[in-house]
Amino acid sequence: MPPVHVAAPERFASQTALAPRPQLQRQASPGLRLLGLTVLALLVHGYHPYAEDAGIYVAGIKLRLHPELYPASAGFLRPYLGLSLFSNLNAWLVRGLHLRLETVLFAMQVGTTWLLLYSCLLLSRRCFARSGSEAQWGAVTLVALCLTVPVAGSSLFLMDPYVTSRSISTPFTLLAVSACLDRRLGRTLACLAVVGVFHPLMGIYAAGLLLLLEAVKRRSGPGVGVGMGALAAGALLLGAGVQFSQRHVVETPAHHAAVLTRYYYFLSMWQWYEWVGLVAPLVLLMLYCRWRGFEGRRPDVMLAYASMAIGAIAIALCLLFARPTSASHLLATLQPMRSFLFVYYCMFLLLGGVLGQYWLKGIAWRWTLLVCGLSGTMYGFAQATYPALAQVELPWLESQNPWAEAFLWVRTHTPVDATVALDADYIQAKGEDAQGFRAIAERSSLADFSKDGGSAAIFPALAGEWMVEHTADTGLSRMNDAERRQRMQPFGVHWLILRRTAATGLVCPFANELVKVCRLA
Repeated sequence: MPPVHVAAPERFASQTALAPRPQLQRQASPGLRLLGLTVLALLVHGYHPYAEDAGIYVAGIKLRLHPELYPASAGFLRPYLGLSLFSNLNAWLVRGLHLRLETVLFAMQVGTTWLLLYSCLLLSRRCFARSGSEAQWGAVTLVALCLTVPVAGSSLFLMDPYVTSRSISTPFTLLAVSACLDRRLGRTLACLAVVGVFHPLMGIYAAGLLLLLEAVKRRSGPGVGVGMGALAAGALLLGAGVQFSQRHVVETPAHHAAVLTRYYYFLSMWQWYEWVGLVAPLVLLMLYCRWRGFEGRRPDVMLAYASMAIGAIAIALCLLFARPTSASHLLATLQPMRSFLFVYYCMFLLLGGVLGQYWLKGIAWRWTLLVCGLSGTMYGFAQATYPALAQVELPWLESQNPWAEAFLWVRTHTPVDATVALDADYIQAKGEDAQGFRAIAERSSLADFSKDGGSAAIFPALAGEWMVEHTADTGLSRMNDAERRQRMQPFGVHWLILRRTAATGLVCPFANELVKVCRLA
C-alpha cells in the first residue's frame, strides 16, 4: 500500500489563511443603491403634484395638451410656456406614450430624483476620490435626506416635492459642474445648454458658477483671488448696467405693488433666521477650505471656493441693486439669491463626505442613526408643511383633500369656458395646502395673491390685470351676495368657491367640511 502523505498542520493553516474567503454579501450596484435612496427620499419628503409652483407648471402642460382650456386665464400661463421646454416635453410624453399626465408626472419625479442623486454621486466621486466610498455615499445620502431643506429665504427647496423645470435644471447643473472638474468642455456645455432651455434664469446662475469654477481651476495661490475678483467685479458692473438701463423706465403702480408682495426679493425684508441660513453655509464652506487647505488643487476645495464666490456676489448684487426703494426692480425680479441653491448643494455634499469619511465609516449603527434621525425629522417637516395631503400622492389614487375635492367637482360639473372666483388668498386657507386650482379644476379663475402675484412681478404686462382681478376677489368669502355679484359681473364669473363658513343665499350644489361651490345666478 503506497504511503499516504499528510500536510503539516502549520502548512495547512497557512494555505487556509491565504485562500480567498467566499463573499457572503455583495454590495448592490450604484444604480440600485441610488434607486433605494430615491424611494427613501420620496417617502420622506413626499410627492404633491399640484402644490405650490406645480400648479402653474401643470396647468401649462394641460394648456399645451388642450388649447381650449383657460380662455380667461391663459395670459398668466403662456409666458412660462415660451421660456422653457418643460411643458412641451411633458405634453409630448403624454401624447407619445399614451399615458395619463398624472402618471408621467410621477415618473418624472422619480426619474429626476434619481438623476439628481446620480449627479451628486458623480460630484462626490470627484470631490472625495481619495477618501473612499464611505465619504462618497455619505455625501449622496445626506443630500437625499435633506432635499426639502429651505434655501435660506429664497423661496426654494433643494428639490421640490413636485415636478417643475427646476427638477431638470438642478441635476444637469450638477452634471455640468462634475464635467467641468473633469475638464470635459463639450459635456459641460451640453449640460449647461439643457439647463438653459429648461430654466433660463437658473441657466444664467449655473453659467456664473461654472465661470467661477474655471477661474479657480486655472490659477493657483494669489491668482485665485484675482480671477474670482475680476468675475465678481464684472457681475457687479453688469448689475449696475442693468439698473442704469432702467433709469428712464417708470413702473406702473400695479407692477410696483406686485413686486413688493415678494418679500424674498429683498434682503432688507428677510427675517433674522433667514439671514442665518444665508451666512452659515458661507462660514461652513470657508472653514472647510481652511481645514483642507489649497495644496494639491483638490476638487472639493475648488468647488467650495466657487460656491462661496457666487454666494457673496449674489448678496452684493441684492444689497446694492435689489432694494424696495429702487426706481426699477428688474434686478430684484431676476432673484440673484437663487444662486444659493448651488451653495447649499455644495455645503451638504461636503458635509456628508466628511461625515462618511470620519464618523460613519463602515459602522452600520452610525449609518442607521443618521438615516433614521434625519428621515424622521424631515418627514415631520413634510407633514407639517402639507398636513391635509397624503404623504405620497400616487397617480392612481384620488385626492382626499377637501379643497381638491371641490376643484375636481368643478372640473366635472362646469363648462370648459367657465370662469371661477376664489378668495385671493385661498392658497393660505386651512386645509388647502397650496393646491393649484387651475391645475386640478382645468378651469379659468380670477387672479390670486400668491402665484399670479408672482407672475405679475416677473412679467410687468400682467400686473394691471392681476391688480384688477386680485382686488375684486379679495375677501370673497366675507362679502354679501350683492357685493359678490357687483364685483364678479365685469369678469363673467358664474361660479364661486367659498369657505364653508361663508354666509350666502346662493345655491351651492357641492359642499364639504371646509369649502363649498356656489352658482352665481
